[in-house]
Amino acid sequence: MKENQDITLMSDSVQGGKVSRRGFLKGSALAGLSLGVAGTGLVGCAPKQQAGDELADTGEGATSAVGYQYEAETAEGEWHHSACSRNCFDTCMIMSKVVDGRLVQVCGDKNNPYTAGGLCVKTQNYVDYVYREDRILYPMKRTGKKGPGCTFERISWDEAIQTITDTWKQIIAENGGEAITWFRYQGNQGAIHRRCLEPLFFKMGATYHEASMCNNGYVFSLPYTTGSITVMRAEDIANKDLYISWSHNPAAGSLHTMKFIKEMHKAGGKIAVVNPVRVPECEWADLHVQLLPGTDGAFALGVAKYLMDAGKIDEQFIAEWSIGYEDYARSAAEWTADKVAAECAIPAEQVGQFAELLWENRENACLKTGLQLGRRNNGGMSHISIKMLTGLIGHPECYFNMTSSGGYGVNTAANLDMFTETVPSESSDASTIRNYSSPALGKVLTGVNYGEGHDFATNPIRSIMIFGGNPMVSNPNQNLVREGLERENLFTVVHDIFVTPTVEYADIVLPAPTFFEYEEFNGGYGHNYDCFNEKVIEPLGECKDNLELCNLLGQAMGYNDAVFNRTYDDMRALFLDGKDYTYDELVKNGWYDVAPKTWEAQLEEGFGTPSKKFQFACDELEADHGTRTVIYTPDPESASQAPELFAKYPLYLVSPSAKEFLNGVFGNMEDNNLLFGESYVFLNEADAQARGISDGDEVTVFNDRGSLSRKARIVEGVMAPGTACTYKSTWSTVTGVENVNCVTTDSQADFGRGVAFQSCLVEIAKA
Repeated sequence: MKENQDITLMSDSVQGGKVSRRGFLKGSALAGLSLGVAGTGLVGCAPKQQAGDELADTGEGATSAVGYQYEAETAEGEWHHSACSRNCFDTCMIMSKVVDGRLVQVCGDKNNPYTAGGLCVKTQNYVDYVYREDRILYPMKRTGKKGPGCTFERISWDEAIQTITDTWKQIIAENGGEAITWFRYQGNQGAIHRRCLEPLFFKMGATYHEASMCNNGYVFSLPYTTGSITVMRAEDIANKDLYISWSHNPAAGSLHTMKFIKEMHKAGGKIAVVNPVRVPECEWADLHVQLLPGTDGAFALGVAKYLMDAGKIDEQFIAEWSIGYEDYARSAAEWTADKVAAECAIPAEQVGQFAELLWENRENACLKTGLQLGRRNNGGMSHISIKMLTGLIGHPECYFNMTSSGGYGVNTAANLDMFTETVPSESSDASTIRNYSSPALGKVLTGVNYGEGHDFATNPIRSIMIFGGNPMVSNPNQNLVREGLERENLFTVVHDIFVTPTVEYADIVLPAPTFFEYEEFNGGYGHNYDCFNEKVIEPLGECKDNLELCNLLGQAMGYNDAVFNRTYDDMRALFLDGKDYTYDELVKNGWYDVAPKTWEAQLEEGFGTPSKKFQFACDELEADHGTRTVIYTPDPESASQAPELFAKYPLYLVSPSAKEFLNGVFGNMEDNNLLFGESYVFLNEADAQARGISDGDEVTVFNDRGSLSRKARIVEGVMAPGTACTYKSTWSTVTGVENVNCVTTDSQADFGRGVAFQSCLVEIAKA
């Protein structure tokens, strides 16, 4: 391709990716089974083979490296250790086969107890992912309009870096560093690359972006109750007597956990599910509490009252290891089973059934909460209400949200100590630098004065760099984000692998490598292993990783700090400092087992709270949130708290993960889209009948923030009454219909300035 030839991003190769799936898998198990469970069992390594394919021309000027020419099962090659860097519980340990410098096959590391040779449906086609035609291989600059239909032309790296840094220098001179910001999320979860670009923005004095769309409800609830407790591995689920899945769907978000749940069930273990959606575990569950979205806290308080009234509490643990029990007991006292039933829209007897299961199996139980629980306006308090139950029965160790291997040496490895400013915390709004949390991106880019008294109207953001994220898929209140990115006076730089819906709004596009093209250290938050990701192939085209990009931009800005001249040797040394293994050991084995603390060792140290005890109530919670102990507050976007809004939009919409996609990733993969099938909205039968909607009807899902085109799916028992469900993470550029975040709220959750995706009222009507 000529260097100045326009690249039309919405060309046939992209528009042709709009998969027409009307009628695909019609009447199949996709909707007929539990929601999202078709094919959710563990799948063995089954890479796509293309025998006889010839290697495409990849000489200078080529824009893609399509196809691969080897039969993966028969060609001789070398195997290497890789680790999926995606924002996922599982952080799969992968074996990658390379022949003559090309990746030809991937499969799960069979020697690791967690991955155990299997990969999820998302990662099965990583070879195709690496060599897709729509890989961005060279820097580009925009030549046409922003948004769908945009065009770019190829430029050199020298021109790209100079254009970016000249623009930034001018903005800083005229408006100060805070007129620049960045958006980084978890497109790369590795210790080296996840945050290594951020010191560049610290140095410029840019408006601080706080990445807060993941698990803030859980993380920021911990200091008030137990501090951090990691005393369990996922593998231990197989040996439990009771597994409680609360607002979680491991079949989509933590696939490898499913085999341990199945083993437990086969051995006679019991399963309880608390979820408005009928998830795959319900097929084996002894109890499914299908409560109304956002009422988890009321249910937990009702269970607490039942246990207290029945005398089924661990009095010795409460006396020796806790504080604040009396405050907690008073808070729970009003939550009779009948009151819980009315609030949660469940049978009253389920309160006692759940409580009895928990008490009878307390000494060998596992209570697992999902990330969606905290992604509500009342999500942090919901986490606390559930954690309190584990203290009541004397076994806080059974609460299992995340278990990090300790592999995240990011604060050190990324040199984040360069950041010396203050940003808001749970206890204080004080800050010394303009800042925002991820959900507010649309407000920030459209000049809305947002939080902490910072003014985005008189000194608007004039430039943003986006890396490791795809906000035009992942962020709430999508239409407002689009409005901000469409501004012609916003200079936008995007560093990415593919032409995502976000790239369409870029002024400068920089090519990023896949994790097969650089070295990385990864730690899982669903398992206890530090993982090594070897660089197995050279970067395609002119792709540059985050570390190299930070050096290039920092030096071009004229900064002499050591952080802008780092090498991989520097980063390895920082990461490995204090570890129990050497670099050579990690490279050889591919992973290292970081054993979690035992419950006995945890008790010996005391809890990670100011009191060193389990806190049913505390002064810190009162100072930060106005109550000494857990209380139930209905979601602000609910019938009781917003009756006028509820009159217009009387359905609670939840948007869980689909097994085929992961946040903003994989939406352009044809195989994933074909497996996903239609963009459905799932409805309760009574709710559908009240609206004259039949199964298969084209419908519109809408509220004041936007609207979605969907096909109705009505399957008995899948949804709680008054609730609708549609999946997140689809790309509108591929599916041809709107992403769910066109209707989700950008309001902040109660704890940690987190996201509130799941607080969403809508109405649904036939199209």
